[in-house]
Amino acid sequence: MKVERCLGIIAVVVATPVALAAWRFGVGTPRSPGAGFWPLTIACVMLVLGSILVLRPNPDERPEGDSDSRWAKFGISLASLVFYIALLEALGYLLTTGLMLLVQLRLVENRSWRSSILIAALASVISLVVFKVLLKVSLPLGLIPLPPGW
Repeated sequence: MKVERCLGIIAVVVATPVALAAWRFGVGTPRSPGAGFWPLTIACVMLVLGSILVLRPNPDERPEGDSDSRWAKFGISLASLVFYIALLEALGYLLTTGLMLLVQLRLVENRSWRSSILIAALASVISLVVFKVLLKVSLPLGLIPLPPGW
């Protein structure tokens, strides 16, 4: 079975109970969304995209040897997310996010070191500003000190 179909089946299996649970929380109205609005929206998107992956005919024929490298990239992505969760409190948001993005860009997307470092650094700083400064979300500080008032 192709990687796309396996991931599509997993998406459908995960999204179905999430959609049902979100519906029980209450969706609300467009002017006053309930607790289940966003989880239901995300679950519906997952259901549609997962179904597309399962049902579409052979997306593009690749040599059989390529599927091993795709599973390896999936494993690297999953491992980097696990390490992200494990190290977030200790290293802090900025450093952990930068490292996770660097691994994803360099090892999974096969980008050059220069572009991987640049994109990871910029994305980490921009997301920190969005979450910490604009949205006032409490994020773990970690090893890199932030300016006073952040």
